[in-house]
Amino acid sequence: MKTIKVCLIGSEFDWSKKNRGSGVQRYMQELYENLKKLEAKYNVRIDQISFPNLPLLSAGLSPYMRSFLYDFSNYDIIHNLDIKPIAYKNIGNAKIITTIHDLHWYFAPKIHKEDKMSLKRLIATTFVLKYGTHVALKSDFVFCNSTKTRSEVAKMGFDKRRVFVISHGIDNRFIKTPIPKRREREIFKVGYIGSLAYPKNVQFAIKAFKMLEDTDAVFEIYGSANTSESHYRYLRSLASVDNRIKLMGFAPEKDLVHIFDSFDVFVHPTLYEGFCLPILEAQSRGLPVIICENAKIPKEVKKHCLEAKNVRHMTTILQNLKSKKYNPDARNRARAYATHFSWERCAEKTLKAYKKIFYMGRSDEI
Repeated sequence: MKTIKVCLIGSEFDWSKKNRGSGVQRYMQELYENLKKLEAKYNVRIDQISFPNLPLLSAGLSPYMRSFLYDFSNYDIIHNLDIKPIAYKNIGNAKIITTIHDLHWYFAPKIHKEDKMSLKRLIATTFVLKYGTHVALKSDFVFCNSTKTRSEVAKMGFDKRRVFVISHGIDNRFIKTPIPKRREREIFKVGYIGSLAYPKNVQFAIKAFKMLEDTDAVFEIYGSANTSESHYRYLRSLASVDNRIKLMGFAPEKDLVHIFDSFDVFVHPTLYEGFCLPILEAQSRGLPVIICENAKIPKEVKKHCLEAKNVRHMTTILQNLKSKKYNPDARNRARAYATHFSWERCAEKTLKAYKKIFYMGRSDEI
């Protein structure tokens, strides 16, 4: 039986262990590591292609320029793990797959109205997102992380029959680390972990928490941001008038489980997500998760979330959770559901898709 040869494409930036903060980089690194563990079982060879950054070019533009001279013809499957544009010049008979994580620039452009980009970043971002999406939609097949993204890809004109939905996973630490026994605490702690950019809508949660009059409550907000950006300054000004609200800075990767376990409730008021790992990570640690009712989040991710209709409604939900606690049955259902999403399962489904694609229409199909 032929060994299927697969190359996974990414930039130097994507493969760096220092860059695991974004969902895309986490997906790329976790997928590669878990695919490698299954090579023998599925009779595949997985190679990682890293395109180094070129001077004066962004991490999104460099792979396009580097790939002009790259020979992909020895591979059966070329899998671009993001929509960074690639020049597929020498591919032989290989099938091209692109993973599309979301299409926010097309289906939720208003959420970026507060973004203030330099001219260089604006040009690079426009090229990567616009032209990268154009190249992605010319792939032989597309992998999507959710049914919502699949629906958006179909709206862009791509054949749904050539789309595979393969959900992302959460780290085993969230699944296997025992959850500490929850005791009565003097302080009710609301938490958020993620980006502080405008699309994450953290200001919504801050406003809701400020309406919670209890003095025995705190709101800890973890996330990194460019402190010179106007939106960060706005968040800081909102938080500064209430000493119960604390901007904690970046949450170290190694401390994430401990930080989640320190919360009583997790809020994630994001406006748009292609998938959204933090929601599942929080639920895997037994936390109630509050989102915005009108948020564009995949149905399979928000299935067990509490949805706030407006700022005041989020305050009411927080008050109810503080006084009545989180229903144990709801907690157990949400946790069991969240732990279903693992990187091992993601890798297994990806390999099955590779084999299906490789043998499609071949006489030696297994």
